[in-house]
Amino acid sequence: MTGDFAELIKFMDSIDQFLLAIKTKSLHLGRFLGLLNLLVAYRITDESGQVLSNGLTFKQVSEKLKKNRWNPDDVETLGLKSAELPQRDRLRFWYVAIVRAGVGGSKASMEADTLAKAIKKIGYEAQLPEKN
Repeated sequence: MTGDFAELIKFMDSIDQFLLAIKTKSLHLGRFLGLLNLLVAYRITDESGQVLSNGLTFKQVSEKLKKNRWNPDDVETLGLKSAELPQRDRLRFWYVAIVRAGVGGSKASMEADTLAKAIKKIGYEAQLPEKN
């Protein structure tokens, strides 16, 4: 394996572990919009300081939710109806949900801030990147 590919695999596994921890501890409940905002906009590190992400694209978040078999009913908490989203293609399902959810809005930011505090208890840290 080349170095870049090995780093990509490690990166993806780290995000998967992060999502598993969030799901296992049910930290996303009531703040799923915040989780989406956090995945897109925040720098996420583990307890050793290893950077897991400097922010993911909507497509990358969609891939992660699909891969980790995230509960599609969670879109209901975003004010969306699951039946109105693409049913046969889970990647498109999540992508459309993220686009329609308003992950850049103030409600999403507030939920992400709350979630960022909660994930410290499970060994992760999330911070908004510094503005230049």
